[in-house]
Amino acid sequence: MESQQSKPATERKIPGTEVPAAAAGIAGDGGESPAQRRWLSRVGVTTAVLAACASVATMFSASYLNKAMLDQIEASDNWNYYQAKGIKLAVLEGRLELQKALQRSETIPAKRENDESRAARYRQEQEEIRTAAESRQQLATEHQSRHSRLALASTGFQIAIALAAVALLTRKNGFWLLSVLVGLVGVVVMAWGLFA
Repeated sequence: MESQQSKPATERKIPGTEVPAAAAGIAGDGGESPAQRRWLSRVGVTTAVLAACASVATMFSASYLNKAMLDQIEASDNWNYYQAKGIKLAVLEGRLELQKALQRSETIPAKRENDESRAARYRQEQEEIRTAAESRQQLATEHQSRHSRLALASTGFQIAIALAAVALLTRKNGFWLLSVLVGLVGVVVMAWGLFA
């Protein structure tokens, strides 16, 4: 009795509280052969690589979606500006037509030349604005298609991760090989989304 009391509390065992070490089954044999442990390790590493690829694909997908939205907003702004210039041009052309119809006095030709030069400027500005709007619209469409391809790649990686989990649970090599195959397809689609 004295020997137990002289030991620190952390070294004393309470009767009936013996718990088997949980880590012993993991760190030790666990019932798997060395080949099975190597296979489990490969599946685990594959899953980690697939998860990293899914994260990268998702990040780029979100980035391209943001770019597509910003370009679409800019294109809409340009089209609104284009329409505003068109309204100004229509009002100015209406005034020019009215002046022609009324055949005003000598003071009108100077104002008329000024109005005609403004109308020409509005037409040129409208053309430049239209070109910029179409360019932004094209960029938005391109970014949207990249987003779609990268989202598809991310989905492929997630399916591959799920197949790897099934392989671990069932201990079936076929599910792991299918997981690797789906992951490779995801890599191809991701490369297509990034570089095509």
